[in-house]
Amino acid sequence: QPTSKPQWLHIPAQTLPVLEGESAVFRVNVAQGTNYSLANGTLSGPYLPAAGTHISVEVISPPQYGQLQLAGQPLPDDPLPLTELQGNNIRYIHDSSEEMRDYVTMRLVTEQTLVLTTLTVQIDVQPVDDAPQLVNVSKLVLAAGSKLLVTSSMLGAVDADSSQKDIVYHVLTDMDSVAAPGYFKHRDISGKRVTMFTQHDVSE
Repeated sequence: QPTSKPQWLHIPAQTLPVLEGESAVFRVNVAQGTNYSLANGTLSGPYLPAAGTHISVEVISPPQYGQLQLAGQPLPDDPLPLTELQGNNIRYIHDSSEEMRDYVTMRLVTEQTLVLTTLTVQIDVQPVDDAPQLVNVSKLVLAAGSKLLVTSSMLGAVDADSSQKDIVYHVLTDMDSVAAPGYFKHRDISGKRVTMFTQHDVSE
């Protein structure tokens, strides 16, 4: 099963050189469902002011398929000191969806509200093959010697990365054992017991 524990990534960004007061575009790779520090690759360039100048970071276009966090909490709407970005405190958290591209646009502003530059981060999400998720699991109750057609409402799994034919169930009980209470049989293969079948077999 996929883990919900944060995974911190530090992947170098590909940057395009810019002049002060113009725009900078950065492209980064982030694994699906993981995190990325927006400081990586965005803090070098001629648009940065001299040391000691008070600079704020404003997010003017937040991501659509993730969330920006400051030290583990949702990013506030107010501008933040540049030091928060420099300290790896502003992170992009992907929402684990199947969307493979996202964008964040920020700008650096001086105390005199002079916009030094606009920073656009293009986030290319690398897909991760997650395990299928069970959505329906029912206890099968039937009389001795009888049979029951298993349907998707009784046994169902989904996987955004796989078709129903690629979701395979394996029967771990030894059906040939005398102690086995029953067995599975494919309705289209009369009389043959099966030890594996797909979600497609159940759903068709």
